[in-house]
Amino acid sequence: MTVKLISAQVSGRGIVENLFRYYLYDMAVFMGWRVNKNGEYDVNLSLLDEYWSEPDNHPYLIQYQGEIAGFSLLRRYPDEESNYDIGQFFVLRKFEGKGVGREAFKQSVALYPGPWLTRVLHENKSALGFWLKVIAELTDGDFQHQTEVDVDLPMHFIRYQSVAAET
Repeated sequence: MTVKLISAQVSGRGIVENLFRYYLYDMAVFMGWRVNKNGEYDVNLSLLDEYWSEPDNHPYLIQYQGEIAGFSLLRRYPDEESNYDIGQFFVLRKFEGKGVGREAFKQSVALYPGPWLTRVLHENKSALGFWLKVIAELTDGDFQHQTEVDVDLPMHFIRYQSVAAET
């Protein structure tokens, strides 16, 4: 399996914005968002600005066998800047169940060793199962999982340590 993370820093913003619409579609089931009169989800793409403007935030495209498969948007968590955070992570449904998300996650956190945080909506049980499984694999089960509030939403917070990728 060939999964690659490609920096979206230079020319990938438009691709991430396009993929973000599919991400919103998937998230709408949990958030209850409605489409507008044009049949689109209203999206404030300036929410992505921090990934291209903050020095410790890093946007990546996920590529599988040469095809764009999703994105991994990494940042310092605003309330705990010592922790890296999976800000947004998305794999197109076409690639689900192929190990693409698992491999992209492992590559993402290996780039920035140290303390990490992954947040998951309470309603998104399939995502929670995925994250608990891949984080347990990465850490040999050494992680903390609890409910906390992120801005105004109670969420699953999973805290763990990442080590540098082996070369």
